[in-house]
Amino acid sequence: MISFDLTKEQKALKDRLHRIAVDKIQPYSLEIDASKPGKIDKRYLEIIAQEKLNAFIIPERYGGRPLKWVTLSLVVEELGLGCAGFAGIYAQTLHAVSTILIGGSPAQKKEFLPLLLGPSGAVASFCLTEEKGGSDVSSFSTTALLEKHAYYRLNGSKTPIINAGDAAFYVVWANTGTGKKGLAEINAFIIPRYEQGMSFGPFHDKPGLRSAPTATVFLKDLKVPISNLIGPSGSGYLLFTQTIDRGRALVGSICVGLARAAIEMAIGFAKERTVRARPIIRNQDISFSLAELATDLEAARLLVWKACHRMDKHMDYTALSSMAKLFASELAVRATTQGMLILGQRGCKRPSLMDKFQRDAQMTRIIEGTSQVQKMIIASQL
Repeated sequence: MISFDLTKEQKALKDRLHRIAVDKIQPYSLEIDASKPGKIDKRYLEIIAQEKLNAFIIPERYGGRPLKWVTLSLVVEELGLGCAGFAGIYAQTLHAVSTILIGGSPAQKKEFLPLLLGPSGAVASFCLTEEKGGSDVSSFSTTALLEKHAYYRLNGSKTPIINAGDAAFYVVWANTGTGKKGLAEINAFIIPRYEQGMSFGPFHDKPGLRSAPTATVFLKDLKVPISNLIGPSGSGYLLFTQTIDRGRALVGSICVGLARAAIEMAIGFAKERTVRARPIIRNQDISFSLAELATDLEAARLLVWKACHRMDKHMDYTALSSMAKLFASELAVRATTQGMLILGQRGCKRPSLMDKFQRDAQMTRIIEGTSQVQKMIIASQL
C-alpha cells in the first residue's frame, strides 16, 4: 500500500525545489516570456547546472544521483510552479535520457549521459514529431538509410522540437525502410551537437510555453555511425511508447504545478481584494469555484503519484500515465481561466503571471499528445 505521507528526505527536497522555483525561476519567467523567441535563457541553464537538476535523472555509475519516479514528480511539480516552460525544457532532457536508459548500450550511456552533468548547464533534445505526421508515428518521412554497413544517412526534418540548437545531443527518430513506412521500420539515433548535416530553422513564436524554445531541426545527408543506433534495428516504436508513457506522467506533474500556482494566486488575491468592505473570497460563487479547483488539484496530483508509483514498481502504467496527463492538463486550463476571472483587470494587464499561466496551460493540452490522443490511449486499455 502506498503511503501518502512524504518522507523527511522528500519533504526537504520538495521545500528546496520550491524555494528555487519561487526565488530563482519565477522572477525571470515573465521577462523571458515577453522576449523575442531565441535560445534557452542563460539564467535557466545556470539554474540547471547550479542545482544539479540533471543528476536526478542519471544513474550513479554515470555521475548522477537518480530519484525514484514518485520523488521526481515532486521535483517536476515545483519546477512547473516556477515556470511551465522551464519544466518543459527539463522534461525534454528527461525524454532523451529515458530513451537511452531503456534501449541504449553501456557505451552509449557512458559517452552521452555525463555530458548533461557539466558546470555550464546542459540539456538534451527528443526529436520525434514532424510537420505532417502529428500523432501518427508510423508516417515518419525522415529516413535513415544504411550505407556500406558502417553508417546511416539521415534526411528529413523534425518540428516543433524543444531545446533545438541548445542540446548537447539529440535523440532522433527515423524510418529505416527503403521507401516503406511502418512501425517495424522506426528506429532512434543519438546525434551529437554540431554534427555536419544538422541545421535549425527560426525559433517559433508560440502563444504559450515561450520559455521553452522550439524550432525545426533539419537533417540533410547527416551520417550517423551504426554505434549510435539505440537498441536493435526495428525496436524504435517500443522505445518510443515506453519513453512517452513515462513522460506523460511527468507532464502531468508540470500541469499540477502550473494549476497550483494559478490557484494559490487566485486564493491570495480573493482574500485581499475587498468589495463592499468584505473579501471577495466570502462570495459563494468565488469560494465554491476555488473549492472545486482545490479538490481537482489533489486528485490530479494523486493520479500522477499513482502512475509514478507503478513505474517504480515496474507495473503497467500506460493508462494511468495518460489519465494523469489528461486530467492535470485540463485542470490547468480550468484553474488559469478561473484565476483570470477572479483577478479581473489585474490579470489582463501585462506583464501578468496569470496571463502567462493561462497561455502555458493551453499548450499543455497539446504537448505529449493532445487530450483526444490521451482519451484514445485510455480507451484502448479498458
